[in-house]
Amino acid sequence: MGCVPIVTLPRVGEVRLIPGDARRIGSLPDASVGLVVTSPPYPMIPQWDDLFRDLGATDYAGMHRILADAYRECHRLLVPGGLLVVNIGDALRTEGGTFRLWPNHAETLRGAEEAGFTPLPYVLWKKPTNKPNAFLGSGFLPPNAYVTLDCEFILPFRKGGLRRFPPHDAARAASRFDREERDRWFSQIWSDLRGAPQRAPHGRTGAFPAALAERLVRMFSVIGDTVLDPFAGTGTTLWAAARWRRNAVGVERDPAAFARLRETARALGYLPGAP
Repeated sequence: MGCVPIVTLPRVGEVRLIPGDARRIGSLPDASVGLVVTSPPYPMIPQWDDLFRDLGATDYAGMHRILADAYRECHRLLVPGGLLVVNIGDALRTEGGTFRLWPNHAETLRGAEEAGFTPLPYVLWKKPTNKPNAFLGSGFLPPNAYVTLDCEFILPFRKGGLRRFPPHDAARAASRFDREERDRWFSQIWSDLRGAPQRAPHGRTGAFPAALAERLVRMFSVIGDTVLDPFAGTGTTLWAAARWRRNAVGVERDPAAFARLRETARALGYLPGAP
């Protein structure tokens, strides 16, 4: 068996990109990450079917097994007391002739707990849309209409007990938020953050706004921490972490998406060779 190289993590505010599988991030050492913030592929959403199929999953349970393996790897990488924060939404889909809800948040809670995490109180992110009165089904005639899914879940998990810091830790003190931020951020329903559709020629779309990533980074990490996104996608978490003086590590398995990440990181000045 070959030796796994031990990497030197980036300095404060730098970004490191790793091509590969979120389930096996062998180039990062144990207990080297302070916070994981990610919005993984959502099971039973058609745009992610091909990705899950490539990873060997063709059904709902298999899709969540893949995600649970990634959470298990996050557990290895986090420091004691470090947090995993997952943004995920449920899905609606017809399968076997039956239209039904696929409760991704519930399976995420189960999978992360089985990976060794302790679930913490979660947030309902009520995403404002351009169609606030949208509905599914038969309109004004009961009983065959359906509630619109306009909330997603922000699910925090902790590795072990509370994270410990030295008395009067300077980085922790410098990461302080104010009273208004505390009161707003640590309430259970967030309705002040709009989704950010990312429509591009390559077809990948998302609604993970920079403001949401920045909020989570500030809530659950301190200056100088390393923040990991194992499903880096368009890099929203990475840029937010770097902006708030955290180090960022992003993992992305799609070669085309990884190339775009590198281009963006260079354009933002986070990688060598930036203009």
